[in-house]
Parts: sequence; structure tokens; C-alpha cells
Amino acid sequence: MKYIIVGLGNFGSSLALKLAEGGHDVIGVDNNENHINEHKDKLTHTLKMDSAHELAVSQLPLSDTDAIIICIGEDSGAAITTVALFKKHAPNCRIVARYTTEIQKTILEAMGIEELVNPEAEFADNFANRLTITGSLNTYMLDDKYELVEFELPESYIGKTVQEVDIVKKWKVSLITLIRHTKSKNLLGREIDKTEVQGVISGTTEFNKGDTLMLFGKIKDLKNMMDHYQED
Repeated sequence: MKYIIVGLGNFGSSLALKLAEGGHDVIGVDNNENHINEHKDKLTHTLKMDSAHELAVSQLPLSDTDAIIICIGEDSGAAITTVALFKKHAPNCRIVARYTTEIQKTILEAMGIEELVNPEAEFADNFANRLTITGSLNTYMLDDKYELVEFELPESYIGKTVQEVDIVKKWKVSLITLIRHTKSKNLLGREIDKTEVQGVISGTTEFNKGDTLMLFGKIKDLKNMMDHYQED
């Protein structure tokens, strides 16, 4: 897929590099020459330009772009103008916009932008939950009631099956899948850690030492379960 990332600051550059590593075509746009020079050899193409300039935006390869992500953070005026120009010149393209204030979010919503991200707030939410839900490795907030949580397998589960443990009945929490950590050897014969998602699991799936549980449920139920096993 082809993406245009506008704004190669911390968030934009991290996103651009991740997409590029995934084999996608990524065009990075920024008006800071240092940002351009830093990423010109890592992305498909980089352009130093003012994204609030209509002529410059109109000359980008918009017709065959799958998504445009506006990652400008500090200059809210430039960010809003940039979104308006891309919406005008690429009306059928998927546009994702970053916002930093609630006022900016309201303006972008009024412009018809449905996909909005606030990476700082989302990180704060997830990190706060990791701090308050004891033992969680990662958390993914879905709304104010439900979330996905990665949790290290309790020792009492080792060797038992999903059916024997019956997490749903005991804790009102769903087990989505397992993340299994194993060791293998690379081409040089060195031992390396390997992580494998187990996909769809069944009642006969057996837990192994070192497994990570991917759990889904209400925040209060997840907290009850994890607090219990942390006290053991």
C-alpha cells in the first residue's frame, strides 16, 4: 500500500518507519530539512515542502495513495489547513489526522474527518492502566469499560488446559489467544528468542510455562483477576 505521512517529528517518523519496514511505499513530507535528511534513505521518498501551500499539495501523487496521515503536532493552524487542502485535493482518499487539543479535534470533526488520533493521550491511557492493573504487560483500551490486556501466565495454570482453568466462568474474562515464547537457533547457530501467536485456541489447548495470555473483558473484572494472582 502507499501512504503519505505529513510531519516527520517523533510520532510521524516512527509511524513512517514502521510502515516502511512492513514493505509499504511511504512518502514522507516535512518542511524541516533536518527531518528530511534524517529519513531520506529509509522511506520510499521524502519531500521538503510546506503542506499548508495548496499548489505543493496538489502536485503530490494523490490519485494512487491509499491513505494520508497528517502528523503535525505543534502548529495546530498549519495542521488544520493541511487537512483542509488534502481533503479538497484527495476527496476519496482515506485521511487520518492527529490532534493535540479538544478544540482542534472539534474543528477536524466538523470538517468531516472521522479518523482522529492523539498519540500522547492514548499512550497515557494505556500506561495508566498498566500502572493500575497489577501485572499487566500491555493494555489496549477499547472504550471506558472494556480493554485487551497481555498478562503473564500464572504458575498455577502451567500444564492445565483452557477448559480446566475456565477463565470465563471464574473471572468473567475472555481468553482471546496465547503468545508463546520459545527459543530457536538462527543461521549462525545462536540461540534467539522467538514469539508466536497461537491463533484460535480451543478448550484442549494446554498452557506452557512462559506463555502470555491475551485477555478481553471489563476493566474491573480484569483488575480483579490480576490482583488475585499477584497476591498468590
